[in-house]
Amino acid sequence: MDPLAKDLLAWYDADARVLPWRSEPSPYRTWLSEVMLQQTQVDTVIPYFERFLKRFPAVEDLAVAPLDEVLEMWSGLGYYSRARNLHKAAGIVSEKGTFPFDIKGLRSLPGVGEYMAAAIASIAYGQDEATVDGNIARVMARVHADRGPRKGMWTHARQHLPPGRAGDYNQALMDLGARICRPRSPKCPKCPVSSHCEARALGVVDEIPAPKVRKAAPVSQLEAHVFERNGLYLLARRPVEGLWGGLWEFPTIGSAGKHWAKDERRRKWDAAYGVPHQAGPVLFETRHVLSHRIFQYALQRSTGEAPIALGEYTEMRWVQMDPKPSIGLSALTSKGLHALCSQ
Repeated sequence: MDPLAKDLLAWYDADARVLPWRSEPSPYRTWLSEVMLQQTQVDTVIPYFERFLKRFPAVEDLAVAPLDEVLEMWSGLGYYSRARNLHKAAGIVSEKGTFPFDIKGLRSLPGVGEYMAAAIASIAYGQDEATVDGNIARVMARVHADRGPRKGMWTHARQHLPPGRAGDYNQALMDLGARICRPRSPKCPKCPVSSHCEARALGVVDEIPAPKVRKAAPVSQLEAHVFERNGLYLLARRPVEGLWGGLWEFPTIGSAGKHWAKDERRRKWDAAYGVPHQAGPVLFETRHVLSHRIFQYALQRSTGEAPIALGEYTEMRWVQMDPKPSIGLSALTSKGLHALCSQ
């Protein structure tokens, strides 16, 4: 066995994280966990994973569930295209009667890329496939003192792959990157593979990989309106594709830039919804930060007529509202709803 893999697996066997999807690494559970773990921390994922499994214990259950219900279960986890792809893929798998067994078949599923296909193949099927996510890429870059692009880290990961234990090897590298070989302040003295690390030997651990230069996120304005009728509130459904796709929110208008004039807001509202813009008192305000943009959000009680046109929405519906409605809402809308119900 490769010396690095031997030391890594000895550490993993003694100190692996106890995670719910590892207790029974079936294709369905492994796939579900990997989808949820994209762009999301483990501690955040665990309760969502457990709730999903309770509601959808098998891929067939997920396949026949309405998309609205899946989005509701996903609400707050973010990156909602993952939930939509999850639902599509579940339908494909259910129709075929089984999960794809090879890399090509796994990659044919919506939302499954190179990393996820190899992770599922190695963890659920025991295939000798290396994989590379952000954590593994960082570990391999430091072990080999390689300042090159992530593509090269696949070669390094395959170099150390121990036949017969690829799933444990991949998960051990993920654990190592998350717990020890962190982006900042890595715990090198506690690292089980420090003796194999060229970056540590050269004293350049903090320089590898080079930090990404991030552009300043653009700021946009969102103005949402609350309409109430006989104890019901009006919600609108966003198009399936795009930001917060398929989720429900209070009828909203938006504008790019940090400021926008009252006349502009009036024109946008009138054009979108076919009724005069009548914004009343502000009920809730917040600054909502996503990875690629920032929203200044204001929820206002409207004093005018309810919309008679859909604007960019696909439908509108009067619903009985409570802090935890049985409908898919974005985290931003959930914040506004909670504030509204608290008043």
